[in-house]
Amino acid sequence: MIYSLVGTKKEVRDSALKEMASLGEVNHFVYSENIDELKGYIDARTMFDENIIVSCVQLLGTAGGKEIVKSLLPRMEASLNTFIIDEPFVDAHGITLLSKFSKKLFNGKEEKTKDTSVFALCDSFARKDKKQAWLDFMAVRDAGEGEAIAGALWWKFQIVWQGVKDGKRSPFTEKECERIGEELVSASVLSHRGEKDLMIELERIILSL
Repeated sequence: MIYSLVGTKKEVRDSALKEMASLGEVNHFVYSENIDELKGYIDARTMFDENIIVSCVQLLGTAGGKEIVKSLLPRMEASLNTFIIDEPFVDAHGITLLSKFSKKLFNGKEEKTKDTSVFALCDSFARKDKKQAWLDFMAVRDAGEGEAIAGALWWKFQIVWQGVKDGKRSPFTEKECERIGEELVSASVLSHRGEKDLMIELERIILSL
């Protein structure tokens, strides 16, 4: 069984993640660096024959990853296990592909040019490249899509944070991840309350890298 989430629109992502949380707790995470593990989860079962939930994060970003996922989609669809495919920056072809095999697809796709710019910001932010991240933020700030930017940064940073927890090499310490993660969430909450300007908060967080 497959559920797919595409795009960066915060309201769509929040709604989708809330709905998919009812499926149960994610047991395994598959990223591009460990995509070879994906096939093994299709027929895997627990000791008590429980449903396994696998989060597949941005696997379609490379030609090799796309081919692997494409070849496994029919089996993933028929699997007793649940696969949550999260592709914030997938193109139209990828969306069409996922829609054919997904029990449900949540589409939060932004305009292509906006997605590309936000992706560059997320990438530099994840590298802890403060100067480039600030320049990338300046490039998207005037579009006024604070929620989309905040949502994309939060999505990307969750991947970074999980990697740190798993002991992977990272420019961030776990303490820094906790601080930045809390600040990204607080920025959105406070802006909704009218207590803070979201763009100012995002710029402050970027400059704190």
